[in-house]
Amino acid sequence: MSEQSLDLKATWTVLRRHAFLLTVALLVGAVAGVALAVWRPPLWTSTTMVLLPPSSESGVGAAERDSGTQVRVASSDLVLGQAGRRVTPAMGLTEVQEAVEVSAATPDVLRFTARAEEPERAQELAAAAAAAELRYVSSAAARLRDAARAGRETRLATLRATLRTVERDIEETTRRRDAETFGSVAEKALTAALAQLTAQQASLVLQADQVAEAASADVGRDTASLIEDASPATRPGLLLGRTLHGLAGAAALLLLVGLALLVSERRDRRLRYRDEIADALGSTVVASVSSRPARNVSAWRTLLGRYVPGPVDAWSLRQVLREVLPAGTLTRAHAGASEEPAVDVVVVTLSDDTAALALGPQLATYAASVGLRTRLVPQHGHDSSAALWAACARVHPEHELRGHLWVNRPLHEGEPDDLRVLMVVLDRTRPERPDLPSGCVGVVAVSAGTATAADLARLAVSLDEAGVGVQGAVVLDPDRLDRTTGRRLQPERLREPQLPVRLTGTVPGERLGRPRLGSVARNGHEGGAQ
Repeated sequence: MSEQSLDLKATWTVLRRHAFLLTVALLVGAVAGVALAVWRPPLWTSTTMVLLPPSSESGVGAAERDSGTQVRVASSDLVLGQAGRRVTPAMGLTEVQEAVEVSAATPDVLRFTARAEEPERAQELAAAAAAAELRYVSSAAARLRDAARAGRETRLATLRATLRTVERDIEETTRRRDAETFGSVAEKALTAALAQLTAQQASLVLQADQVAEAASADVGRDTASLIEDASPATRPGLLLGRTLHGLAGAAALLLLVGLALLVSERRDRRLRYRDEIADALGSTVVASVSSRPARNVSAWRTLLGRYVPGPVDAWSLRQVLREVLPAGTLTRAHAGASEEPAVDVVVVTLSDDTAALALGPQLATYAASVGLRTRLVPQHGHDSSAALWAACARVHPEHELRGHLWVNRPLHEGEPDDLRVLMVVLDRTRPERPDLPSGCVGVVAVSAGTATAADLARLAVSLDEAGVGVQGAVVLDPDRLDRTTGRRLQPERLREPQLPVRLTGTVPGERLGRPRLGSVARNGHEGGAQ
């Protein structure tokens, strides 16, 4: 049950993440369904029903009719093919089978439902199909009747010939018996033979009468009848038909797009949640920031010179500074100049992650805005970061871009800096070991849904080889459905036992006069303290 609940939750999360796309699919499907209903309006429908003759009888009773066999026979060329040849214009068997549906209302009743674009055509097809079924049943019954009649006539002729032979034997035996002496042995034998012949004669006469009665009883029992003429053609209302088509199209496209999204999401290995990113890096997520990505040199220069974070992003960037700077650095920055040595913070991003690339400029500009003497240095680049590197190169190294912020000034010992932000961009598939000064603090910037666990693992290995420890990760543009914390809570606190709210019953120690243990209420007052 737990795995099923997790799967349902994950499925619902994926669908919510793509709510806009699903809404578009819903609207497109509805429009497509209505357009299909307008292009191909619902067909006219006419229905007729035929009552089949009673099933034949056997010695046990009435034989049970197979309705499936009757439907297949009625759908064959023997019936529908003949119906298609009798309508005007004539139709082939395939066309008639597509236009006429045959079903069995009961084992003895066949229903013919004809559909056509014109009401007259639908009614004509239904009537022709029913008439063809009547003709087929009549012709089949006539053939069976003729065969049965021929058999009965042959049987009757045989019985009559045998009867004539028996009558002649009776006459001959009677004549011979009368010639014998009454009471003699011969007379008694002839009398017994005469009795047997008379009984045989009676049996033959009875059989002949039964054959004649069977011939008269079959008259009229093998014909089908039309119990419902072709009904006037009808079709669903245009408004109802278009509404149903619209709903069907919307549901179908929504289902297809939803399945495609679920399949694509299952195959997607990119990390979207803070906990996943923290687990891949082996470090906690210290903050989540909304990015201000830029696409060209001018946009990057605008970001460097005019970026002002909102209250939420400002607090997130301040949390990042508290993680990487010594305690009290921000307080001393507000009070005045600091005598502490500069802190080198390496902001590492992966290639082709423009949102994460903006963290370095955003962090540097915010640090300068709170009074820290900050220097932003493009340390290790990649082709995807060429625009930012070019924007930094256009800033004079000795001039403040804005208050307390220098860009692209080379690293020299003894310069009065509080913070140096070194930007490093590593190739996603084959990250190289960056050349960094010793004592750097590493911060990995990654945007949600752009990197896989393997990408982050390779990045962590490269930083470890360069001697840089990862202080934490910053997630740019976190998923709006992400409710994880980035493993910020300590496991020890999660495993901390909870005190009971109340203990009921009598504790053995209380009966012995000892004070009762564990009777401290959750509100912080002890019973014995009063």
